[in-house]
Amino acid sequence: MKSAIEQGNTQTPLQKIDKYIEIVGSSNPRLNAMAIDSQVTMHAVLSEKYTKVAVTIVDTMADLEALVAKKPDLVVLGMKLVLLDPTLSYDDSRKVWLSSYLEEHDIIFTGSDTVALALEFDKPIAKQRVIDAGLQSSAYFISTIEAPIFEHSLTYPLFVKPTNRGDSKGIDEKSVVHSDLELRAKIQSIHSDCASDALIEEYLSGREFSVAVIKQPGSNELLAMPIEITTPADIKGNRFLSAAVKEADSEEVLGVDDPELMEAINTLAVGVFKALGSRDYGRIDLRLDVHGKPSFIEANLMPGLSDHGYLFRCLNINEHITYEEMILSIVDLGFERHLARVPQS
Repeated sequence: MKSAIEQGNTQTPLQKIDKYIEIVGSSNPRLNAMAIDSQVTMHAVLSEKYTKVAVTIVDTMADLEALVAKKPDLVVLGMKLVLLDPTLSYDDSRKVWLSSYLEEHDIIFTGSDTVALALEFDKPIAKQRVIDAGLQSSAYFISTIEAPIFEHSLTYPLFVKPTNRGDSKGIDEKSVVHSDLELRAKIQSIHSDCASDALIEEYLSGREFSVAVIKQPGSNELLAMPIEITTPADIKGNRFLSAAVKEADSEEVLGVDDPELMEAINTLAVGVFKALGSRDYGRIDLRLDVHGKPSFIEANLMPGLSDHGYLFRCLNINEHITYEEMILSIVDLGFERHLARVPQS
């Protein structure tokens, strides 16, 4: 998949496109979805094609207002929210969605809008939306901090994780539970250590996959590209992406060679992408159940855009897409969406 620029632009390499692009992230780890090295690499890629590219850190409403005042032609979003009162904790402060604020000021940005991002941000709501769409996801229940629930009718083993954290936060060797006692302990840990409600679902014991879904330039076609993620077994013999595995970078990423399995995985991923109202690009995570049937785990509609992240590896392993092509394609999709809504004279 070549970017729209690579497909249709006949300019010489010295003729840059006269557009101003801002790459936006946060210095707050809880809010940021784009590492500093990704910002630097992306800046270098886009600077080869566009006349003005900048990186801006948005930590306050004043920062966001200053960004809008500069009137960029497009914002590459590497964060979702800004705290209205940064002196308060994340949970105590009111928040503003950058995607909504930029839309209100008629500034285009990469990726999904607030409606889809809010769904993805709340794992139980996204899960229920997928189930309501008739797609496969394991049975679950929620235990809130305010009203803890430990009684259930699900079948052990169960998997317990925070409802609103990414990067495998709160996921460890105690996340797979086999008894009421283990379940209660892990739920209480999620409530206290992560200050989060807990999502409890029937554990999917099969292989794990992540699927990049990206819109094709000039059409409504969605291209799905899966990878299999294998991890070392933990002390209980379970294999899944825990915070420790991610920190150690000890997982292995493989292509999917079985055509029938690939078709099933891709079909579910595209269905989930649509059910969540996603646009442009994203990543859908799946696991196989005990019968080998794919089931939805969670979505990442603002995946990391690093040159070693899962999104890039999905594209590169399946279609040999380079990092530069990926970034240019994502930016192209933002501009293309804007042009589609502008009346033609």
